[in-house]
Amino acid sequence: MAVKFLRYFMLFFLFIMFFLLFKDPYAIEYKSIANQPDIELFNVKNLEISKDGVISIVFTDKINRYKNYDVLYMIDALHKGELGLVDALIANKGILKKDILYLSKNVKYTRSDNISLVSDDIKYDLKKRVLSSNKNFKFIKKNSETTGDSFIYQMQKGIITADKIKTIIKVDR
Repeated sequence: MAVKFLRYFMLFFLFIMFFLLFKDPYAIEYKSIANQPDIELFNVKNLEISKDGVISIVFTDKINRYKNYDVLYMIDALHKGELGLVDALIANKGILKKDILYLSKNVKYTRSDNISLVSDDIKYDLKKRVLSSNKNFKFIKKNSETTGDSFIYQMQKGIITADKIKTIIKVDR
């Protein structure tokens, strides 16, 4: 009886071995569904660290990572510039494609020397460190307030180029 059971067990084992030997291996097929992110991250904190210490901190409530771009929600970023000034950037939404960050909805850029820039949509080139927009904006610097239709702001040089501007300068007497 035991020998008969052993023979059946060995035949069953050989059958399973041959089955697994000739069977195609398992493969997981990943199909990206349209408008569904590949990765979702919540309450993200990103630090950029150099030999001098932390130079950039970015907080976001949510990041959706797609194949070719990222979508960030509720962005709050701080960056220490070369001149020792601290840049703060706040926006409700941003789309990062390669090295360009497209910010939208309540975008506000503030620098530690009381320069601020407000617009609905801003394009931020991370490599060149240039802010630009084709939408209405408000640029505030100490005692002046400038509004206009579009701008290009070179952050490292501190140069702003704008179209169709109106400036109000407050003079203390």
